[in-house]
Amino acid sequence: MSCNNAGSDCDGSSGAGLEGHPIAPDISCDEPRLRCGMIFFTNFVTLIRRQQEEAEIRLGSPARVQGNTVLLPIGTEVQVGDHLEYRLLSDELRMMGVIDVVRPHMPGANATDDHIEVTCVSGRRKEVPEVLAPALHPRISVVLALVADGRLSEAVVEALQLVEERVRSLTASDDSGCALMESAFGDRVPQLDITTTTGQAAQDEREGFRLLFAGVMLGLRNPHGTGRAALAGLDETLECLAVASMLMRRLDRAEERLG
Repeated sequence: MSCNNAGSDCDGSSGAGLEGHPIAPDISCDEPRLRCGMIFFTNFVTLIRRQQEEAEIRLGSPARVQGNTVLLPIGTEVQVGDHLEYRLLSDELRMMGVIDVVRPHMPGANATDDHIEVTCVSGRRKEVPEVLAPALHPRISVVLALVADGRLSEAVVEALQLVEERVRSLTASDDSGCALMESAFGDRVPQLDITTTTGQAAQDEREGFRLLFAGVMLGLRNPHGTGRAALAGLDETLECLAVASMLMRRLDRAEERLG
């Protein structure tokens, strides 16, 4: 292999360019380009990575675009799920989503590869719809005052005690905790019917909710009630309250059936 430029070592370096315009290489070779040990990057793309809370990281990079395959320099920070933007010669902005990334050391790469090969699909990014938290059951929402005061474990314990007290009231039982839930939901004909269907599906649903009611007493109420467990933060607290709210709504159904 020989190079026309004196003093060049064919290291694959290239000059910077603007979006949509070729980047002139520093060297030219008598041999075919790929045999010169380098890729000629003729485009400029913008790598886009979406972060939490709708933030984005945008990074420019030289590239060679070949349909839905994009070749990038080794060391480029790119991963599946990223998006690429670049301008066509018509000045139209094209957006593609990254679905596969092959680096030189990975299976499927050639031993002589001096680039990262990215496979993309055309199309704009899907907008993430806003998700609104549902309102808690009125009997549970009263504990939000504890959450606002930073007393997260207390809020969870209080919410589950409200569930427990309502089950005890509806069944006129003196039991508590797991024993109460087993007596209320564990018999073949349970004291409280929280099902939404019939037949075998109703039996499965009844058994599942028996485990849920008993499980929150053992897994959430008891550990936090003794102060031996700590919540990871506000998100986990609200998730626990959502579980309590869901159970309370099932008790609404059971109370209606009691007449």
